[in-house]
Amino acid sequence: MNRLINIPFLAMVIVLAPAVAAAQRTPTADSAAIGGDVGIFRPAADGLDTALSLDGFYEYYLSPRSSLRLGVGWTAPEYGAERDEKLRHIRIGGDLIYNWEGGAVHPFVGAGLGLYLLQPRENGRDTADSEAKLGGVLLGGLEFFMNRTTSLKTEASYHLISNVDNFGPRNPDGLKLSVGLKKYF
Repeated sequence: MNRLINIPFLAMVIVLAPAVAAAQRTPTADSAAIGGDVGIFRPAADGLDTALSLDGFYEYYLSPRSSLRLGVGWTAPEYGAERDEKLRHIRIGGDLIYNWEGGAVHPFVGAGLGLYLLQPRENGRDTADSEAKLGGVLLGGLEFFMNRTTSLKTEASYHLISNVDNFGPRNPDGLKLSVGLKKYF
């Protein structure tokens, strides 16, 4: 008798398990997340040093695998010879991201466009007019889910920025390596 009760129960578990697992997956279509990253930015120009970078973003999922990320980022690499002179970068941009389901780990790649506001500074003050330049980014990384709504992410991105006209090293491109926290809602 005990076996007869277990067979229907086992059949029900087998049928319902995929539906329950799918219902618990993150992200889902129409879900969103906010997050922040901290990292380092290594400029391509020889005249600029590696600098701290900070980013904040909002990400909207068009499907469980694709999303649109809107964000703002900041870095201010110093000129190598002059420690009190910096070239501040502020990026306002949007990126299209594709991720792969990997259980607790989701690899992702993406590309985007942004407006880069570049400002030379000396001793904490602006020294020339800022320039707004169009730029693109190629990125990839890994997202590690700590639970259903929180993840830790690592990311490498290369920023391709139009050359500057009025100051310093003319090539503000660079590689950024970052880690961050992401919260789904």
